[in-house]
Amino acid sequence: MSAEAIKRARAAAVAGDFRTAEHIARALTSQTPSAESFELLASVLRAQDRLEEALAAADQAVAYDPRHAAALHTRAYILGRLGRYGEALPLYDQLLARGIVQPVLWLNRGMALLGQARDAEAEIFFADGVKRWPQDQGLQNALANVRWMRGAGEAFARDYEAAVQRQPDSIHLRIGCADLLRRAEQRARAEQVLRDGLQRLPGNGPLQGSLGVLLDEMDRTEEALPLLRAAVADAPHVPFVRGNLVCGLLRLGRGDEALRELAPLRNTQPLNGDWIAYESMAFRQTGDARYHEICDYDLMVQPFDLEAPAGFANIAAFNAALKESLDRLHVLETHPLDQSLRHGSQTTRSLLAVDDPVIKQYLHALEEPIRAYIATMQKPNHPWSGRKTDRFKFSGCWSVKLKPNGFHVNHLHPAGWISSAYYVSLPEVTKSGESQEGWIKFGEPRWPTPMCTVEKVVRPQEGRLVLFPSYMWHGTMPFSQGERITAPFDIVPA
Repeated sequence: MSAEAIKRARAAAVAGDFRTAEHIARALTSQTPSAESFELLASVLRAQDRLEEALAAADQAVAYDPRHAAALHTRAYILGRLGRYGEALPLYDQLLARGIVQPVLWLNRGMALLGQARDAEAEIFFADGVKRWPQDQGLQNALANVRWMRGAGEAFARDYEAAVQRQPDSIHLRIGCADLLRRAEQRARAEQVLRDGLQRLPGNGPLQGSLGVLLDEMDRTEEALPLLRAAVADAPHVPFVRGNLVCGLLRLGRGDEALRELAPLRNTQPLNGDWIAYESMAFRQTGDARYHEICDYDLMVQPFDLEAPAGFANIAAFNAALKESLDRLHVLETHPLDQSLRHGSQTTRSLLAVDDPVIKQYLHALEEPIRAYIATMQKPNHPWSGRKTDRFKFSGCWSVKLKPNGFHVNHLHPAGWISSAYYVSLPEVTKSGESQEGWIKFGEPRWPTPMCTVEKVVRPQEGRLVLFPSYMWHGTMPFSQGERITAPFDIVPA
């Protein structure tokens, strides 16, 4: 096998040129089939989220050499991505038993434990990994996140902050730590971490960009804007860096400037939900009628009342059974730091991979309303209906349990096509209809933005499914008492 060809393929994949990487990998599997060539193909397919194809390639790699460490690890990782954690863990354990010691192995095995709701074991394993490799950002992130979800409170990032103190010039550790503190709304601590870094490394682009994002969230956007511009000047071709500047401009009501900055992002990533949402906000601020084309709330936000699956007298009986199944999966104390919910928990395991007959019935019952929703799409060359297809797949499905005062902050799903809310159980204050507590709202962005307020609200009902474009801002109004359980999902074209 050509080592140079493998190197070219991996470099192409890192650069995002998956077509070239896959072409090289397939040529190698044809010309010199081996564990190494099929592992390369599996890795390239995995990077494109073509997980079933990737698993097939990984299976072939392991068939060529059952002891090939990289092939075993790649296969385990893909199984985990598919939610098949029970199959992934023995492979990780096999590698550990052979004395393979790598940070990525500790990270991925810990994530598999977490995926099985074995959160205490995951924390112990992540902590062991951090002790071995305190400079590893992935392990530090994982340990801090699981501690947060298990209720550690302000001490959740103690190991991360200690690692920054030991390696004060490590930019990736400092930014990663500040980002987690920001997400935990410990913004003063996050600001200090970043400002300490800029004292040591004045003018550093990534540090300036991270501080700019933080200040923007703290309603100090005028102060943030020069930092966001400096970050773009330092890395003009990095999409999320320019996206942060666009967000700042929108927050200041400068929709015309935001559109100019958005143009290269929309051209290179036309289906990225963040850029579509930002463009719609800019159109809204500038009075451009295209806003209503992108966000036609009456057409694109549609409720469906789910039919009870076979074996259940009515939808109430089915929801009672579904609630029982979902309750068993809610084992953590609080929300993940990278998710939108507040005062509640989210399942760590994908519902797509749970071996539960009621959950499988739920997923099957969704297909008819999804097809009915897709059938209403009529607009060509549109970020929503322009992707219309009869073939679709779930890209994620999870459950959220909100407690008193719970809500979702306004957010969107940038990698999705169709997103959803399905209401399994609702608090009495929502069911009464006397207020809008617990209602879902659309059109209002994450942070207060001029001329961008709520456009539509939908009243939840138990058994009701609400479908909408993934790029639409949506959130939940807080409710004062009771508990709410939902089972949302995202859909993408197959």
